[in-house]
Amino acid sequence: MPAVPATAAHWSYWRRNGWRNGAELWAVTHLEPVWTLLRRLPGVRSATNRLLITRFVSKLETRPNVLSTKTPYTSWESLTDRTYSARHLPPDDELQQRLQPAASVAELFRREQPRVSAKSTLLFSHFAQWFVDGFLRTDPEDPTRNTSTHDIDLSQLYGQTEDVTALLRTRSGGRLKSQQINGGEFPPYYFGPDGQVQPEFEDLPLSYPGADRKAVELGKLTDAQKRSLFALGIPRGNIHYGFVMLSTLFLREHNRLAGLIAEEHPEWDDEHVFQAARNTLIVILLKIVIEDYINHITPFHFKLFVEPGIGVGEKWYRQNWMSIEFDLLYRWHPLVPTELVVGGVRRSAGDVLWETDVVPEQGLAALFDEASRQPSTEIAIRNTAEFLREVEERTIAIGRTAALAGFNAYRQACGYPRLRSFRDFSADPEVGRALAARYRSVDDVELYVGLFAEDVRRNSALPPVMGTMVAVDAFSQALTNPLLAPGVYGAETFSGAGEREIERTSRLQDLVDRNTPGEGTAPLVTFTRTGSAATR
Repeated sequence: MPAVPATAAHWSYWRRNGWRNGAELWAVTHLEPVWTLLRRLPGVRSATNRLLITRFVSKLETRPNVLSTKTPYTSWESLTDRTYSARHLPPDDELQQRLQPAASVAELFRREQPRVSAKSTLLFSHFAQWFVDGFLRTDPEDPTRNTSTHDIDLSQLYGQTEDVTALLRTRSGGRLKSQQINGGEFPPYYFGPDGQVQPEFEDLPLSYPGADRKAVELGKLTDAQKRSLFALGIPRGNIHYGFVMLSTLFLREHNRLAGLIAEEHPEWDDEHVFQAARNTLIVILLKIVIEDYINHITPFHFKLFVEPGIGVGEKWYRQNWMSIEFDLLYRWHPLVPTELVVGGVRRSAGDVLWETDVVPEQGLAALFDEASRQPSTEIAIRNTAEFLREVEERTIAIGRTAALAGFNAYRQACGYPRLRSFRDFSADPEVGRALAARYRSVDDVELYVGLFAEDVRRNSALPPVMGTMVAVDAFSQALTNPLLAPGVYGAETFSGAGEREIERTSRLQDLVDRNTPGEGTAPLVTFTRTGSAATR
C-alpha cells in the first residue's frame, strides 16, 4: 500500500491542500484495489457513489445562495430572480480599486509555446464548449445577468422556449426537422439556396441581438458559407464545427429514439412521442456528462455514476441556479489549440469559426475519430491562443463588474489553505513572477486568473480549486434534474424503449456507434488521450 505523503518534499502538498482536502484527495487517487472492490459490491457501490458526490458538493455552501449579482445584500429579488446569477461569496469592492487594467492582466494568458494536455483530447474541448453553452449563458449586454434556463435541458437542440422548439419540430412521429446530405442525417439549413433565411426559421436567431462580439465573424462569411449554416436551438449554435458535430449527433439520436418509441406505442400521438424522446435524451446526456465527461476530468479511482433519486434528502438537492463563479471558471479558452486538423487539413483554430460545411462533407464518424486522436492544449495561464486573448480580457472584466472576491478567498471557502506567496501557485517560477508583476499581493490575485494559474493535478484535466468548484456546481446542477426524481424516472416518462436506451448508455462512444452506421470503420470516441496515465 502506498504511503501517505510525509517526506519533506511532500509538505508542500499538505500546505497547498490542507489536511482534510489533502487526505480526501490522497484517498481517492490511491488505494485502487479498494475502490475497485467497492465498485463490484452492488449495495456498497451505490452508497459509496452517493457519499463521494455529497462530499464533493459540500465543499462550498449549498443553495439557496445568500447573494446574487442583483444586489450586494440579501433581498427577496436576489433570492428569487434567476435572470441574475447566483454568487458564492460577497462582492469585494476594495479589491477592484487595486487592480491593474484588464488588458494588462490578460497578457498573463498569452500563449508563447502551446502546452499540450497530458490527458485530454480535442473532443473534450469540443464537448465542453457545446455542453456548457446550453446552460451558462451570460447576457452580452449586462454580464451580471443571464439568459439561462439554469437546467441541463439540451437547449442546444430543443431551444430555450416552446416557440423555438416548435420551429424545429416536424409535428409528425415526434421527430425533429432534418435533411439527408451525403447519405447522413443533419439539421436543416438556416438559409435557402437564394441566400435568404428560410421562412420557417425567420424567428430563430443565429446570434444574440445587440453587442454579440462572438458573432463578429458571422458577418464576414461568404454567401456560400452562410448557406452551410444550420437551424439549431440556440444562438451561436453554428459558431464552431465541433458544436455542430455534437448537435447533429444528438439530433440523430432524438429521431432514432422517436422511431423506437413510436413503434412500441402506435397509440401515442406526435406530442407524446416527442416528449418521451426528449425526456430520454436529456437523461442520456446526464449519464454521459457524469459517467464519461466528469470521470475523465477527475483523477479518482472510483468512477462515479448516475442513479435515479440520487441526492433526494440531501441539503444540496435544490432548484438549479447557475452562479457567476461557475460561469467564469468554465471558460476554458486554453483548451483550444492554436492549430488543429479538420477533415485531414491543418487549420488555424481561429479560421474555422462559423465554418460548418466540413461536418456533412466529412461525416460524423470521421470527425469524432479525428478529434479523439488529437490532443487539446492544457488548461493554464500563458496558454491561450492569440485569437481568444481579447475574450480573456472581456472575461476578466466580467469578474470585475461583479466585484468578485480574490482567488485566495475562494480557496479558503473551498477548505484549502490560503496561498502565502506567488510562488505557491505553480512549480513554474515564471508563473509566480508574472503574477507578482501584476498584483500587489497574493491576496489580490483575481478568481479567474488564480483558477488558471495553479498547476493541473496529476492525472486530472483541471487545476485543484477549479476542479473542486466544477464538482460543486456540476453535481448539484445535474443530479437535481427532475427527470431523475423518484416517481418521475421510469417507463411512464421515457417509455419502455426509452428506458432501455438510457440503461445501455454511459459514454459518448455509445451514441456515435449507433448513429453513424455505414460511415466507414468504427470511430474512436474518447475524451482521454490514448496512452495517457488514465488509460493505463
